[in-house]
Amino acid sequence: MVERIRALYEDYAAEFQSLEQKRRAGAGMFGLTDGPRNYACHERFAENLEHLLKEAEEAVPPEQAEEILEYVYLAHQARKERQDAVYWMLGAVHGKTTGLIPRLTPEAAGRLLACYEAAYPRREQLPVQKKVAAALKKRAKQ
Repeated sequence: MVERIRALYEDYAAEFQSLEQKRRAGAGMFGLTDGPRNYACHERFAENLEHLLKEAEEAVPPEQAEEILEYVYLAHQARKERQDAVYWMLGAVHGKTTGLIPRLTPEAAGRLLACYEAAYPRREQLPVQKKVAAALKKRAKQ
C-alpha cells in the first residue's frame, strides 16, 4: 500500500510538471485564464489518494498505517521551497488521513504527533493541520 501511495505522489508531481512545461507564458496570471491551480491533476490526485486511504483504513496493520501517514505528512514539507500548486495540495490532503489514524497504536500516534508538530508548529498550522494534530493527540492518549 505504501508503494502505491508513493507512486501516486510521484505520478502527480510528474504530471503537474509536464503540464507546467506546456503552459503558455502568463497563463493563469491575475486569474484571467486557466493556470496551474485549475489543472485536473489536482482533483484526480485527491480522489485517488482518498480511495487508497479508505482501502488502507480497512486493511493495513498499525505499522503500515504509521508509514503511510508519515509519508503523506512529510511529502508536503519536502516540497516547501517550491510552494507551487502541488505543495498546497499536498498540505490540503492531510485532512483525508484522519480515518487512518485510529489504526495507529497510541505509541505510534505519539511519535507521529511529535514529528507532525515539529514539521508544522502550532502557530503556523492551517485548519486542516490543526484537525490532524488533534486527531493524533486524541489517539496518542487512548
